[in-house]
Amino acid sequence: MATYLLIPGTHRATRAGRAILGLAALAMAAASAMAADSGVPPAGSTAVARPAAEWNKDGKPARLDFDFGDFKAWARRDGSWNAEGKVQHHSLLCGTYTLSLRVGHGNPGCTAVQWFGEPRPVASVKLCNDATGILAGGNTEFRDAARFDEITCADRTISCSGNCK
Repeated sequence: MATYLLIPGTHRATRAGRAILGLAALAMAAASAMAADSGVPPAGSTAVARPAAEWNKDGKPARLDFDFGDFKAWARRDGSWNAEGKVQHHSLLCGTYTLSLRVGHGNPGCTAVQWFGEPRPVASVKLCNDATGILAGGNTEFRDAARFDEITCADRTISCSGNCK
């Protein structure tokens, strides 16, 4: 009976051969997709600091807003801050997305920016199956609050680990 299964031209041999070829093709596609995804560079965006309609008793802005288009962020003179936006995952296999932020001082339009530090992680979310997720984070301790009056720009970076496209 086992010999019958391997005889070329039989119905079972053809079906088994197709299944083996299909599994091999699927394994090769998954391996190439994972290899291609491992080198996905982080996506970054820079935004100009806009004073919000909040002022302190000295007449200085109490809050700065940053509009990255797909993400919004703000920082307050008192040290609180927040960032939020959506990210779209483009794979069935899972990936973990991380939002990182930094601020600095630069020319109008955020050219020649002197960043006050490296980007710091703000929030992470694990996504699978072509899902959309929210990356949101905030705190009451803004590391650059002492340099609030110097801030003219912010940089937003989204990185992904795992299966990312």
